[in-house]
Formats: sequence, structure tokens, C-alpha cells
Amino acid sequence: MAELVPESDPTDPLQLAFISDLHLFSSRCNYERHEATIRRAVEASDVCVWGGDLFDFCWSRIGGGDVSRKAAIDWLEAWRAEFPEKTFVYLTGNHDAQAAFRESLDQWALPHTQPENLSPSDTNGDNSDSTGAAQHIRLPMRPGSVYVGLDAIRLADTLMVHGDVIEGGRNSVGLDQYRNRWAHEPATSPANLQNGLYDAAVTARLHLAAAGVAHRRRSTCLRLLHWARQQPDWMHHNIGQVVFGHTHRCLRGVHVAGIDFYNAGAAVKHVKFEPVVLPVSVSV
Repeated sequence: MAELVPESDPTDPLQLAFISDLHLFSSRCNYERHEATIRRAVEASDVCVWGGDLFDFCWSRIGGGDVSRKAAIDWLEAWRAEFPEKTFVYLTGNHDAQAAFRESLDQWALPHTQPENLSPSDTNGDNSDSTGAAQHIRLPMRPGSVYVGLDAIRLADTLMVHGDVIEGGRNSVGLDQYRNRWAHEPATSPANLQNGLYDAAVTARLHLAAAGVAHRRRSTCLRLLHWARQQPDWMHHNIGQVVFGHTHRCLRGVHVAGIDFYNAGAAVKHVKFEPVVLPVSVSV
């Protein structure tokens, strides 16, 4: 987890784009229908947060292992190269949490990652305890910056997270176990069987009903808020907006417990998808 900190005298408000759950490489993905909308969102933003599950490695149609990982990095690099003035952040999702891909992400981002800007005085006034202060990582938001390997990031009053943090008992061990379900490669027979079953469910649109039951809007927002309040104070104190993915249910500012919640949906057949583009005020 980290806080993204703009340089002095930033444009106010900053424009944030949050794009998640594209599930590229899977047979269910309909990215081509949304590519123009995604491009407009990136063009309009100062910071683009790739919110996890952009790639579906366990059910990839283009090949497992290095083939899919290279294609993923090439896809990300194409966006970074086209928009070198943007800040890009990649949040980990359950479908793209495999260790080998995270290593590839680290290597890709390294030349564009700004050093952490953290000192004891940075956390004064956060109302954090010493443990929370020790974990307060501030990442400078500069043109061309790239940050990866994060489960959540905060920008001013906006908290961004993939959303699978609500799974596995809402603790790090349970989350790792949950994510391990998607760590396999597509060549394995259980993966092929699950892929075929899920394709059939998508064709019948059964996945929409399942998502509606498993991720009811208000309940999901409250679970995310509960998770956030278990994190260090600096991560959740005075947040006004939460942007997340994972649930495949498009939310456009649902107001729960005094906070507005947003979700882009998913670039999956029969599912509504719209990148989240928000102004974020960074004024003190």
C-alpha cells in the first residue's frame, strides 16, 4: 500500500482514470468493444490506475507462461510509450497475482519508478501509531512515473484497490490463498475444465446472477470500508471516494456510509463496462 503524492503546485483538480477487469487473453474478453473508451479515459487523465485483472493468465488463449506474460508487458509498455507524460499505477488483482508476472512487472517498471519519499516527519499529524507510520510510503507523482506491486493506493481523498481484499477473510494470509486459485497455467486440465464451465455460464449469462448474489452493492461497499478501516490510519482517514474492481458490477458513485463508491465493471461479454474517470482535488 502507498500514497501517491503530487508535486508542488499541481493542476487542481487532477484527473484520475481507473481501469480494471479487462481479462485480456481470455475467451470471455470483449476488449475491442471498449478500446476507444479506454483510450479516451487515459488521454483525459493525469494518472492512470490499472486496477487489476487486466490479464487472465490461467485461462489465456495465446499460451501460458512466458508467452502471455510477454504479451502483457508489451501491452502495458505500448500505453506507457504512447503517453510518457502520464503517471501509471498497476494494482494487483487475483487473476494477475502470479509471482512470475509480478517479477516481470517489477522489471518493466524499474526504469520509470521514482524513489520512495519517506521520512519520520512525513507522518506527523496522521493520527497514526508507530506501526502505521512505519508503513506510510509516499510515492511522488511525476510525469512518466510507473508504480507496480501494490494492493491499494491513495491519492488525496480517493482510495483505489482491486477489490479482492474482501475475500479470504479480509487478511493477508487469506488473500494470498484466494489468489493462489488463479496461479495455474492454462495447459493444466483443471484450468481447462473450469474455463469451459465458465464460458458456458457466460453464454447463458449465469455469471450476472452469480455476481449479483455474491457482490451485492451495499454489502460490498461496507466490506471494503471495513477492510480499509483495518489498515493504517493514513490509508483511510478522511477518504471521500473508493474506486475498486473485482466484482464486475458497474457503480457510478453509490453513496454508502458517507463515501462514494465507483466500479468500472468488466470488459467481459454481457457485462457493463465503463472506465472510472474522476476529478481529485489535492488542495490542502
